[in-house]
Amino acid sequence: MNLLSKISNHPHFQKGLVFFDQAMVSGSNFLLGILLVRWIGLDDYGLFAMLWMGVLFALGINQAFVTKPLLSIAPKMEATEQKEYLEGLHMIQFLVSVLFFILGITIYVLSDFFFDNQVSMLLPAISGIVFCQGLHDFYRKINFVKNNIPKAVLLDAVLYLGQLIGVVVLIFIEKINLETLLYLMLGANVLSIIIGLQGQKISIKNYKNILVRHFHFSKWLLGTSILQWLSGNYFIIVGASILGTTAVGAIRMVQNIMGLCHVLFLAMENVVPIEAARQFHAEGENALTKYLTQTTLQLGLGFCLILLTITLFSAEILNALYGVEAVQYSYIIYAYALSYVLVFLGHPFRFFLRTIEKTHPIFIAYVIGAIFSVSCAHLLLNYFEMYGLLFGLFATQFLTLVTYCFFVKNVKTISPLKN
Repeated sequence: MNLLSKISNHPHFQKGLVFFDQAMVSGSNFLLGILLVRWIGLDDYGLFAMLWMGVLFALGINQAFVTKPLLSIAPKMEATEQKEYLEGLHMIQFLVSVLFFILGITIYVLSDFFFDNQVSMLLPAISGIVFCQGLHDFYRKINFVKNNIPKAVLLDAVLYLGQLIGVVVLIFIEKINLETLLYLMLGANVLSIIIGLQGQKISIKNYKNILVRHFHFSKWLLGTSILQWLSGNYFIIVGASILGTTAVGAIRMVQNIMGLCHVLFLAMENVVPIEAARQFHAEGENALTKYLTQTTLQLGLGFCLILLTITLFSAEILNALYGVEAVQYSYIIYAYALSYVLVFLGHPFRFFLRTIEKTHPIFIAYVIGAIFSVSCAHLLLNYFEMYGLLFGLFATQFLTLVTYCFFVKNVKTISPLKN
């Protein structure tokens, strides 16, 4: 038992588990996307992608207010203080999830005025998924903070492998469609949060203080989350209205392939902020900068290898996964490869700003991206169609990265940090 404990607590073993977890999550989503394109078609897959944007919007707000502050605040606390903090934050997370569920049901009640019948009948499932996704993310992040990596991996396995296995069963019994898919995903989410709830306590003690601290931490991140969603998805939303849901399906099909890069992105998001906070708390700004620089260089090698492989064999990959008709969209992969380089480089800048609890530059970066998206999307899509959409996605990432560089330089120059 002692040997098993030593192995499970060894830093290299835990790092390996983190990467395994992200590989499992990204791999499951990757395979799920392939199955859906082949069995429900590109048009319905595009509709599913549009509905999933609503889930990602709610999850982004939840992460901005609850789990991103959690990853930066909790590691700085002593054990007793951290315990009280996590129990109080549990109550806040539950209330946030309930509010999102109520909002979703309200939209469903009013849906006849805004959506067709096919979309309306899917909204109850979407509302339930939104409720569960916030809690799932909260439970897995708590386990990362507590270094209980195996529990976090279990939660992800139940959710993502459960969804994948369920879809295979639906295909086998010939019951796969958007409605059965979403209720299957809801079931996997419910099972995951039931397991995540085990061993977690909830308390109203100090929840007001926690609420205030999270508000001060995330007041810029909340706006940023909305603007990030808008700048990242507005071109796709406009693309659906101008080019149709098939075009959206093609974009999401390529994003599914590029999702292999998210193994690194998600691992960075789960591990780097926690260690960055510890480095900053222990040794100050220089240690934080050194850690982020080294981590970016180390992970950059693997990222470039993945990106290069996808780009060089784009036509062959599309043909093998989705069929010969998908090869015509290989040019989308080239555009996304350029955008993903900028996405990767943006991560360490965001981690730096979040660790020092100066998040307003992130907000400003997405303000600029959102202004560009709203002002240019219709023009670019009307004149250049898919090429305009791809240029718009690249340009928003470029503007965001330039803004990060400017503010990080000035935060360090104008307001030097003291440990």
